[in-house]
Formats: sequence, C-alpha cells, structure tokens
Amino acid sequence: MRALQNKYIATISKIMSKNKDQNDPDTARIQRRLLEYLKPHTANIIIGLICAAGTSGITALIAVGIKLAVNALINGSVGRLNFICIVVVFVFIIKGILGYGQTYFLSLVAQRVTTKLREDIFTHLHSLSLSFFNQKRTGAIMSTLSNDVPVIQNATMSLKDFITAPSTIIISFVLLFSTSWRLTFAAIILVPLMGFVVMKIGRRIRRISDLVQIKLADMTNITQETVSGVRIIKSFATEAVEINRFSEENEKTFDTVIKGVKKSAQLRPIIEFLGSFGIAFVLFLGGNEAAYNAKLINEHLKPISNMNAGGLMMFVFLLQNIARSVSDVGNINVTRHQALAAAARIFHEILDQKSDVEEKENAIIMPPIKGHVEFRDVSFSYGDGPMVLHHINFEVKPGEIVAIVGLSGAGKSTIADLIPRFYDVQKGQVLIDGIDVRDVKLESLRRQIGIVPQETWLFAGTLRDNIAYGKRDATDEEVMQAAYAANAYFIDGLPEKFNTIVGDRGVRLSGGERQRIAIARAILMNPRLLILDEATSSLDASSEALVQEALDKLMKDRTTIIIAHRLSTILNANRILVMEAGRIIETGTHAELMKQGGLYSVLYERQFRAEIVE
Repeated sequence: MRALQNKYIATISKIMSKNKDQNDPDTARIQRRLLEYLKPHTANIIIGLICAAGTSGITALIAVGIKLAVNALINGSVGRLNFICIVVVFVFIIKGILGYGQTYFLSLVAQRVTTKLREDIFTHLHSLSLSFFNQKRTGAIMSTLSNDVPVIQNATMSLKDFITAPSTIIISFVLLFSTSWRLTFAAIILVPLMGFVVMKIGRRIRRISDLVQIKLADMTNITQETVSGVRIIKSFATEAVEINRFSEENEKTFDTVIKGVKKSAQLRPIIEFLGSFGIAFVLFLGGNEAAYNAKLINEHLKPISNMNAGGLMMFVFLLQNIARSVSDVGNINVTRHQALAAAARIFHEILDQKSDVEEKENAIIMPPIKGHVEFRDVSFSYGDGPMVLHHINFEVKPGEIVAIVGLSGAGKSTIADLIPRFYDVQKGQVLIDGIDVRDVKLESLRRQIGIVPQETWLFAGTLRDNIAYGKRDATDEEVMQAAYAANAYFIDGLPEKFNTIVGDRGVRLSGGERQRIAIARAILMNPRLLILDEATSSLDASSEALVQEALDKLMKDRTTIIIAHRLSTILNANRILVMEAGRIIETGTHAELMKQGGLYSVLYERQFRAEIVE
C-alpha cells in the first residue's frame, strides 16, 4: 500500500509539473508541499479517481453504442436496436453510481485538505511573535483563510480531471485508430497547436490570479478596518469617504477578476474552434469514404474500409469527446496556476514565516515565580529599525511596585512587552528570579504573569467566559469572587448576570466595566508578577476610582510594574523610573523626584494644573 501511495503521488506530481513555468523556481516546491496534504487521503483519492476513470470510459464507449444504434437503424434491425436501448439504460445507471462515488470521495478529500490547511494556518499564526502582526495587515491575514484556502479546495475537487480528461482522450484515440488510422491522423493535425494555446493562456492566468488574490486581500482589509472602526467613522461622519474607498478598491478588484475571466473564457472557444476544423475535415474525408463504401455495398462489391454511417457518427462523437477533454486539460492548467498562486501566498506569507521569539530546544519550565525582575543592560529595536531602548538597567524586588513614566514614545510599553517575552532583546538580559526569560518555555512564563492593558480586549462570549479566559477550569464561585474583587458588581444588575453576552470586543459594556472584567481575569489567574499598561488612562474620574480600587486589591503582595499615564495613580509606588528617548534618566519615589525638579516634576505639575482647570 505504501508503494502504491508513493507511486500515485509521484504520478500526480509529474502531471502537475508538466508545462511548469520555468520563471518560477518555487513552483515544484509548492506543488510538493500541496501534495503532502493529499498523502493521508490516498485511499479516498484512488477510489474517487477509479470512479472518475470508469465514468470517462463509459462516456467514450457510448460512441460504440451510437455506431451500433445508427447501423441497426439503417439496416432495419429492430430487435438489435431495442436491445441497445436497454443496454444504454443500464450503462447510464452504472455511470450515475460511478459519478456519485467520484463526487463524494473527492469532495471528502477536498474538505479534509482545506480543513487541515485552515488548522495549520491558524495554529501557525498563534505561534508567531507580535512583530509579525505589527507588520501584516489584519485583512490580508483574513483573506488568506477566506479567499486563498477555497482556491486550494477547488483545485482539489478538480483532481478528477487529471484522470477523466487523459483517459477519455486515450480511450477515444484507441477507438478512432481501430476504426480508421488514416482518418485519425488527419484529425489530430491541430492537437499540438491546442497544447500551445493551453500553456500560453495558463501562464497568463497564473499572473492574473496573483493580482486577484492581492486585490481580495485589500478588500478584506478595508472591510475589517471599517467594521472595527465604525464608531470613529460615524463620529467623523466619514461614511461617504469609506464607501468611496471601498468602491474604488471593489472596482479595481472587479477589473482584475474580469481580466482573468476573459483569459479563462478564451480557452474553451479557441480549443473548440480549432477542434471544429478537425471535425469538418473528418466529415469531409470520412463522409466521402462512408458514402463510397455504401455505393460499393449496394453494387454488391467489397468496400474499401470499415467506415459506414454508424462509424462516421462514432468518429465525430469521439472527436468531440477529445476536443472537450483537451479543453478540460486546459482548465486543469488554469486551476493549477490559480492554486499555485494561492498556495504561494499561504506558504510564503504565513506558513513559512518564522517567529522572532522561539523556544530553545532545552528550554526549561519556569519555576513558580517569586517576583524578582531585573533588566540588565538591555537594548532593543523593532526589527531592523532604530534602537528604542538603550542600556536599560533596573531591578524590581518581590512585592515591590515600580512605575515607569515618560512622554509618548519613550519606550515604556516596550519594557512591559519584554518581560513576558513578546519580543527578544538585541542586547542584555531580562531576568525573572535570576532566570533569563529566553531560557524558559513561553507558556510556563506567560501563565504566571498577569497583564492588564490599556485597551481591554473581550471576546464575543459571556462575562463568565471572559473572566475565566486564562483559567478555563475555574468554578463559578472562583469566577464570582474574582469579579467582586475587581469591583465588577455591575454584573449583578444585568438580567443574565455572568451569562450576559458582552458582544464583539465587549461593545455592550462601558470602558470602566470592560477594564474591571480584565482585572477580574488577572485576579483569577493569581499571578505573582503583574503588569499594568496604562490601565486607567482612558477612563473618566468615576470609572477610574472604581478601577483603581480594584487594581489596589490586585497589586497587594504582588510584584507590580505600572506603565503610568496619569501620575496621580502612582504616588504610592516604591520606585518610579522616568524615561526619555529609550533611556532611564531619573529614578526615585514621588517625593524624591519632585525635589529633583527634573522631567518627572515637570510632567506632574503639568498634569496637576490640567486637572485643576478641569
């Protein structure tokens, strides 16, 4: 069985590699990778293709029935004609059964392949670091799943054509040669020209398919942006602008798709037009030959060949079958080029992407965190960009609360992102309890760190689901206690309480309510190390008071690093680090920094005056 599978895969690979675009060195590699997805389903593919071969064989053999029926009709053989009619009924029943098997088994394979492909894409996306998502548009990623994968599915369904078209051509040619080899040679003069047309149009369609997928990704990106930012769009009354932007991109996509449609639509008419010359030539030669034979038979003389009216009808029918199958071969080439274009995007833009943050082979499980954090001469840049952190050195002891402040772009949030190893430093070390974060398994590290971000992300489920997101096995009592500890008492006033659906991104909740749910989520995880990234900066005074009270409960007896925007919220921090242009320029308590009269005091006085004005 293994040998049969390998032989099958090699055969399909050889067929797919034929007429390969020599300008694309990745084509063969992409095809091999696609075929790897077919290997586990070899048995179903073979069954489906056997059914397909049977169907094409029956279609070709129908020509023999046509010949016999026409001759029986001309000769007045009513009994033979009736028998042929009964046989035709049973033949089409068999053909129907084989057609069902062909469709079912190949559809099963297509669905399995695309399901696996989607799963691989989704799994790989979640293995990539944040830098990948910072560089890629969300719409482009979504387009891969919604537009590129279905192209592969369609190509998998067309596997039957790899068997039906060639087998129909072969069987038809055998029958043609058995009838009249001279006439057969006369009929296939234009076949090389047909092959050239198929190759030429197929290559053009490959290039257009690349553009189509890019345009579809652009449209998906615009749709995703506008749906996510609908509040901003309505706030600025820019609906017309966005509609116009979408319409322009939609029209560009339409134009590109139509180019592909034009090329695809050219294929069958050109093939059939060329084929019509062969059929006309056969009718001329074969018709004259059949007529001459009929004349000789009527004169009781020996005919010059076996060609008769029935044979001529069979010949023309078989030629039509060949022309149709050659056109199908052309469609195979079109579908192949479309699939290669989609696969190139799937592999190159997602599955071949490497994470900037990878676990070492000998990575250890992070022991229970005590909360000692140290940055030791850390310098960092995003990719090949300029350095955003320069020689950062500081230490946070277990249970300490350390705040990091500074102007926008100073590097505060970057420091917060390096602790759970969302990015890797270019120089220096980030240590937790004396262990370099690059030496431990990511999951064991991140599950012990609680993060409350500025922009809270809630999933479109229930309140309970969102609170228990990091601890799926939490009991109802644990979820309830975490919610109340986060001052999320508003839940009791909701009709469905903890079973309330929060909507996409928590749209049914206020900013303060969403933030308290995020705090409850962190409390339930019970982390020893806590990172608060400007958790109250976007809240009003009333919401901030409730959230700050919840945060005070959360920070108790935990090592806490606060990225602060409102300096009034960090007055009680054990230490405050002041950053400017990626460097720590001041360190001390609130009182010490105010006495120094540096950047911190300037920022504090500025905010204090602004609050008095308000």
